[in-house]
Amino acid sequence: MGLNVQKIQALLFDFGLIGYVTAVALYLAYVFSRRDQHSLVGHRILWASSFLHAASLILGLWIESHRPGHLAFEFWNSWFESLSLFSFLIVAVFLGVQTRARLAILGAFILPWAVLLMGMALTNAFLASPRCPFASVEDFLKLADTARRLPALPGSLWATVHVPLLFFSYAAFANAFGIGLAFLIQERQLKTHRSTELGYRLPSLEEMDRLIARLIALAFPAFTVGLALGVVWARSAWGDRWATDPKVIWSAVVWAVYLGYLILRYAFNWRGRRGAYFSLAGFGLVLVSYMGINYVSKTHSYVVEDRP
Repeated sequence: MGLNVQKIQALLFDFGLIGYVTAVALYLAYVFSRRDQHSLVGHRILWASSFLHAASLILGLWIESHRPGHLAFEFWNSWFESLSLFSFLIVAVFLGVQTRARLAILGAFILPWAVLLMGMALTNAFLASPRCPFASVEDFLKLADTARRLPALPGSLWATVHVPLLFFSYAAFANAFGIGLAFLIQERQLKTHRSTELGYRLPSLEEMDRLIARLIALAFPAFTVGLALGVVWARSAWGDRWATDPKVIWSAVVWAVYLGYLILRYAFNWRGRRGAYFSLAGFGLVLVSYMGINYVSKTHSYVVEDRP
């Protein structure tokens, strides 16, 4: 029964990834063509793929909940599931932006990040295999049991909420990053008076600047609460050691950068290019925190763990 569920989970993940890649291709086609049909079909495929991806995550959570000694937060401690959740939330936030503002073209700048993260998750599964990447299906589907995970920690309600809140904020920051890229490209085209098809289809600079600000303003409270809950959890798990951990210090840096953006944006009316650069720098720090700091952190480092 467990193996069959794992097969279904793997298929849902794979079809979700294929759908995301197809949607990105259609959004790119929309950029360089005059056919709105590309955007419409891409939007529908993206919605369908997000449902498949969500089902994969739910099945993974169900599988984890039936393991001996299960703790609710442990599902997110898997590197594979962590990447999968991050990519899904990037798509979910983008769908919220697109549904509200009908800004399909921005998918060409945002969705590649979700595809990249899912590709990394799939690569991680292959690398975790004790055999070649073309091992049997049964061996491949057991890879999650040998994947990299965070060390076992005391469970708590704070831990269960801490991780999803942080990933939601990361996803919103990723969307702000993609829009920041689009803003800078549009601004350059307007300044050089060399507009392309991309320039004609991108939203106005004012609209993109407003979207960046709203996304960061939405994400920052979630990020703040997520960090606060992490502190409560860390004190119960590690005592005083948590305060000097590189992950904690780097997260505080990320928090300070986005706080600085919000202060400058709303108190000093910083707009335009400077805000776009802030969105790029902030998400760059997020990626370093998420993918790099774990290798030097003693409390957040991933380990290879063979599970029964």
